[in-house]
Amino acid sequence: MSKQIIRPAFAALLGMGAVALVAFTVAPQAANAAEKTMRIAVPFGPKSSVPDPRARQNGWLSNRAGVSETLIGLGYDMTMQPRLAETFENLSPLEWKLTLRKDVKFHDGSAMTAQDVQASFEKIDTEGHPAHNPRLSRLLDIDGITVEGDYGLIFKTKSPNSAFLWSLTEPSAAVLKDGTDELPLIGTGPFVFDMAEPEKTYQTRKFTDYWGGEPKLDRIVMDALSDPSVAALALQAGDVDLVTNYPEPDFAALKEKNEGQLFSRPTTRLFFFQVRTADGPLANATLRSAVSLGLDRETIVAASLNGVGGDVAHGIFPASMASWANTRLTLDYNPEKARALLDEAGIKDTNGDGIRELDGEEISLKIRSYEGRAALRPTLEISQALLRQIGIGSEISMAEYDANNEALKAGEIDMHLQAWGTAPQGDPGYFPSTLVETGVSYNFSGYSNTELDELLKKGREHFDDEVRKSYYDRVQEIINTDLPLIPVFHKTQVSVGNGKVEGYRIHPAETYLVTPDLTLAE
Repeated sequence: MSKQIIRPAFAALLGMGAVALVAFTVAPQAANAAEKTMRIAVPFGPKSSVPDPRARQNGWLSNRAGVSETLIGLGYDMTMQPRLAETFENLSPLEWKLTLRKDVKFHDGSAMTAQDVQASFEKIDTEGHPAHNPRLSRLLDIDGITVEGDYGLIFKTKSPNSAFLWSLTEPSAAVLKDGTDELPLIGTGPFVFDMAEPEKTYQTRKFTDYWGGEPKLDRIVMDALSDPSVAALALQAGDVDLVTNYPEPDFAALKEKNEGQLFSRPTTRLFFFQVRTADGPLANATLRSAVSLGLDRETIVAASLNGVGGDVAHGIFPASMASWANTRLTLDYNPEKARALLDEAGIKDTNGDGIRELDGEEISLKIRSYEGRAALRPTLEISQALLRQIGIGSEISMAEYDANNEALKAGEIDMHLQAWGTAPQGDPGYFPSTLVETGVSYNFSGYSNTELDELLKKGREHFDDEVRKSYYDRVQEIINTDLPLIPVFHKTQVSVGNGKVEGYRIHPAETYLVTPDLTLAE
């Protein structure tokens, strides 16, 4: 049985009253005072009690927690790096050869072999298995895997896929063995999965036989605190050691006073509106253009991020992605032009109340976002005020992320403000291929553009990066013109430690966090 450790200070911070307590489930070993445990506040928790890293978006949490690993990794410079595979090469447009490390053990103590890797990847395509991941299956497009001895693998794709190796860096492309009652998730990382409570906590213990060296921490506890202000208060109370997504206003105040253990780094994360284009008011292209022109991105960045958290977006990729960003693009703030476009299209305020009409009805866009990232709510509120200035009314609300997606897909809302890493694999194909290609799983806009589809197909089929860049430059132009996605700003992640955190680095793709070197100073 696990112990329940009651943390009353944290309960008070949550505003639950003098007698309310918050219970954190911790495995028995955690009660040992000699063990070194780090508690980390993260914005999102696990989706189930046994979240297979290969399914849904579970891999992001598992990868960051140091439980699961991929064959290839992304360096802090966003280049491909050996991970579980020590070498990798392209043999032909359809074939890729990987040679595994020979010193890797699974958490059950068994040695990792090519047969294990083959079996793990086959589960991704197996309907009904907990690891089934149609999105990743589509990106990898694997036709077959040939095993060569204990450490060699040849992956064959169904069609040319220049992004294949990059796709292997995605956290969902994790290598696992089938779990047991004792070890429900058996990975290869520096930490062993202990337990998870949906949307609340994810806990691990160190793996002493880790191929990269014994971890310096004994245990990791990730507490899901979707309200960044609550996470900041938890740090102040000593209930957590590190807050990965600190509220920008509080971070700015600490920075100004030169206080606290501060971490900051630009990432590939984009805050953007996904727009329902298939039907509803924003099926009108002029109205979409006016919405974008009406957004004062500089004001949003200044107000939502307090000068510490990001940069205005002029496209889906940040300038830091120098190899792929189309730096010729701009997304201007021009309310005068927005009003003129609407007037020319006959979208006017006919009764003088300040709200324009479309097809005989006053415009009231339904816009949602979700908790978990401090900048989402103020961005939503400021956007509402800015749109009102050009005669576009809106209703804003916060709800659960998946529910928002379903509502957008059903046409029940018109825009969903969200934040995605645009290059978690380091390749430019992932983001547009996941969100705007016709018929893909996250295309809740209902958007379809045959030219864009063909460009994305060519981007996968060609292996010359210079040629590929021309395709993706055009993809970015189409998105900025059609606006199924309306970029707002690129995010800088800000984190704060308790003064004792060592070995922590913010990764630009935000897919890595826990390493063997992460520790707490004495």
